[in-house]
Amino acid sequence: MIIYSVSEITQKIKHLVSSIGWVWVKGEVSNLNYHSSGHIYFSLKDEDSVLRAVIFRSTARNLEYRLKEGQEFQVYGRIDIWRMGSQYQLVAEAIIPGKIGTFYLRFKEIQERLEKKGLFDKKHKKELPGFPQRIGIITSAEGAALRDVLKMLKKRSPPIDVIIRPTLVQGEEASSDIISAIREFNEYKNVDLLILTRGGGSIEDLWCFNDEKVANAIFESDIPIISAIGHERDGSISDFVADMRAATPTEAGEIAVPSRQKLLDHLTYLSNELKKTISNRITFYKTRLESFERSYALKRPLSLIEIKQQNIDHFQDMLIQYSMRTIHSLKERINQFIPRPPELSVLQTQINTLEKELKNSANNIIKEKKQVLNNLTSTLQATSIEKTLLRGFSIVRKELEIIKDSKKLSKGDQIQIQFYRGTSKALIEEPEAQESKTQESETHKN
Repeated sequence: MIIYSVSEITQKIKHLVSSIGWVWVKGEVSNLNYHSSGHIYFSLKDEDSVLRAVIFRSTARNLEYRLKEGQEFQVYGRIDIWRMGSQYQLVAEAIIPGKIGTFYLRFKEIQERLEKKGLFDKKHKKELPGFPQRIGIITSAEGAALRDVLKMLKKRSPPIDVIIRPTLVQGEEASSDIISAIREFNEYKNVDLLILTRGGGSIEDLWCFNDEKVANAIFESDIPIISAIGHERDGSISDFVADMRAATPTEAGEIAVPSRQKLLDHLTYLSNELKKTISNRITFYKTRLESFERSYALKRPLSLIEIKQQNIDHFQDMLIQYSMRTIHSLKERINQFIPRPPELSVLQTQINTLEKELKNSANNIIKEKKQVLNNLTSTLQATSIEKTLLRGFSIVRKELEIIKDSKKLSKGDQIQIQFYRGTSKALIEEPEAQESKTQESETHKN
């Protein structure tokens, strides 16, 4: 029995594959990568199979045509084995462009149709929440895309809740699974933002994200959606319809949540605004208080009652004058008529009635004004100086000035103290100590 090493069996396969020789192969270009080394890596695909291919730098610099993703080409080369990867590939030497690939044509057809319907219009894009509390992720539970998104979310905002809805992201059943996931989140409603994502791949690998039904489900979603399909060079219908497109899954996580510094800056802004509002309110009420202290009503409280009394006297005089003019006018009208006992009796009754009504109206107005005056008098009396003194307070004067601050007194100053009953004079023996919080002054009554 012969036992081969991996290298030996790979070498045998290489001899067998190399025996195929030089061939022309037709297929659709996908996974195109113009590498920094100068080599060109790509795949040729049809409906059923995939063939990896490479054009080395020495050949690539002399190519007449440039490869394009999704376009069909006829490639001339030899079949060989890449031993390190143990996979066969087409080492190409020449390329001839063919018709645009089937997948690319279908992609453009769907894109143009949905664009005409307005599914890509910016006016339909929903605004992403600034500070989402709960995020839903629709992707494969096993893919690297999920790990990339979660890593970024944890880095930028650890407290955020994440709900993962595992889905198929490739194959015939993937479209219906993605649609169900979007609708389930919208029925659940308890998420602020959705991220639809998967890693890179060929156009057919990503085809479920070009499905027109998936596009409609994204468009109809009440929850904003970030689409991050493939890598930066990849593009899908889902990206165009979604409210925001991210070039990579990592960027989707970065877009979805604010950074810690942004949160701290926002809190600092709110704190400053709160301080400013409080300061403005304090200033406002302080100004109003100072205005009240300077008001004429507080300096001369009796003036308000005196003015009210004057108004009452004025209204009373006007009412009496009006009543007298009315009675005089009626009497003149009576005198103009030929005296007739029945008519004179009726007029006399009317006069008496009007006179009673006028007197009642005058009495009611006077009564009402007197009640207002009594209320004002009671209010003034309750807050008058006499009432304040009666409660045990006193007024200190130096000469004619009322002393409100003990710092205005000096040793040897003579002061006058007014009580509820009587006044007393006193002499300041000990001026106030500036360092002390509580100050006492001794006085001698005369």
